[in-house]
Amino acid sequence: MSPSAALLVIIVGVVGGYLGWHIRHAKQANDDLKVHKQRIPRFRSVRNNSVLITVAGIVIGLLVLQTFFHH
Repeated sequence: MSPSAALLVIIVGVVGGYLGWHIRHAKQANDDLKVHKQRIPRFRSVRNNSVLITVAGIVIGLLVLQTFFHH
């Protein structure tokens, strides 16, 4: 495995782990709404932040991968 391929695998692993954590966080905030009605505003903000971070991370990750494959 070349050093650039190893670096790419590490980057994809780190970004995937980070985005997976945020996706799980957003799903948990959505699942708990039925149980904790008084905490709904906080759960909504957590869910929205996690979704925005996930979408931004995916876009940035795709841009980084595009630059790797175009050079």
